[in-house]
This record gives sequence, structure tokens and C-alpha cells, in this order.
Amino acid sequence: MISNEEIKKIAKLSYLEIKDEEMEEMKNDFSSILEYVKKLQELNTDDIEATPSIVKLENVMREDIAKDSKCNLIEAFSKNKDNYLEVKKILYNEN
Repeated sequence: MISNEEIKKIAKLSYLEIKDEEMEEMKNDFSSILEYVKKLQELNTDDIEATPSIVKLENVMREDIAKDSKCNLIEAFSKNKDNYLEVKKILYNEN
């Protein structure tokens, strides 16, 4: 069975807050998921051809053609610095 420390580590990596009273339920849920994956790993798939996608993929790209625009985004933006848009920091590194 998965441990409380492993649940806490997964929660931290996922930026989830798991309360102590939810811990036992999470342990059961994760354990049942891992048991199901273990059963799937036991299946013999040697004779089964890999299916990369069931959807037909085709290139839908168009040629990139530059057009003149009367709007200058950098000048129109409320905060700009050194010819760049200045935005709020949204990424951080938690150790």
C-alpha cells in the first residue's frame, strides 16, 4: 500500500492540498489505481499491433504570410520596457 509520505509528495508535486482527514481515502484511491495498472501490465500484448492514433492526422498548416498592421502591440500595451511587454511573473520554483 502507498504511504502517507508518498501521498504528500504526490500532492506537493501536483500543487494539491490534501487534508489529514482525506489521507486515508487518497491512500485507498491511489492503491486501487496502482493495482489496476499492475493487472494491465500482466496482460500479454505480444501479438497486438501498436496503434499510435485512431484519428487520421494531416497537416493543416498554412503558409505564414506577414501583413502590415496599423496596431503596434508594444505601444498599445499598458506596461512595456525596452521594446518588450512587461507582464506579471507566473512561474516560480519551489524547493
